[in-house]
Amino acid sequence: MIQRVGARQARSNFADLLGRVGYGGEIVIVERSGKPLVAVMPIELFEQLMAEREERFRVIDRIRAQAPQVDEAEMQRDIDEAIRATQSSSVTSGT
Repeated sequence: MIQRVGARQARSNFADLLGRVGYGGEIVIVERSGKPLVAVMPIELFEQLMAEREERFRVIDRIRAQAPQVDEAEMQRDIDEAIRATQSSSVTSGT
């Protein structure tokens, strides 16, 4: 369960907050002026999230490596052509 606490309360009850997170497995969002500032989470969850993030970047890198390399000028010409086609289609259809 995710708890929300104000920064002042978190500061004055920091040891309790650490215990709830570290031993109780809670996630605590610390707010300042009612706006979320930081999230305190168990280290296992943090490590899991970082590992998942790294895996996603590895997948993106593999996809990029397999994607054809396109010249930037050629890509810009294709974009410009698609825009012109869309605009002329809008004009002829009356929209």
